[in-house]
Amino acid sequence: MRKILRIIDSINETIGSLASWLVIAMVIVILYEVIARYVFNSPTSWAFGSMRLIGGAIIVLGWAYAQLHNAHIRVDIFYTHFSARQKALIDIMGSILFFFPLIGALTWLVISNTVENYLLTGQILTFRFWCSPSSVYGIIIMLGLSLTSLQFTARLIRDIHTFTKGSYHD
Repeated sequence: MRKILRIIDSINETIGSLASWLVIAMVIVILYEVIARYVFNSPTSWAFGSMRLIGGAIIVLGWAYAQLHNAHIRVDIFYTHFSARQKALIDIMGSILFFFPLIGALTWLVISNTVENYLLTGQILTFRFWCSPSSVYGIIIMLGLSLTSLQFTARLIRDIHTFTKGSYHD
């Protein structure tokens, strides 16, 4: 089981590190658009959509990375004073009551949007010169949701072990 948890951690560490390089791509697109617009008075039609896609990918692919490094927001004024078992119990309840229902709803929303897109166009992805932006967004969001679900599940398993045994050592 620990090997599987380490594999999940390794995947999310790698994807998170790779996603951080997208910041450079976004800066390049923004810089190109600013120069094209204000220096050459020739704004592009693709830059805004590209910035949205890259920025969204950074956020969505960063969810699992943030969970891996325990960087999500919580009320630390109380949480830091709790024992390891109490922290694990709070994390277990938070995952079961909030995260998994939310991730289920988001996954359902993306899947239903993809099915609706398929029913309207007859294609899930349109491979011409470039996929439609909604298809690319859907793929990136599903990848981010999947990686985040895996990381939350790994954390939940560790929290259950900590709650029952008192500690977890990898």
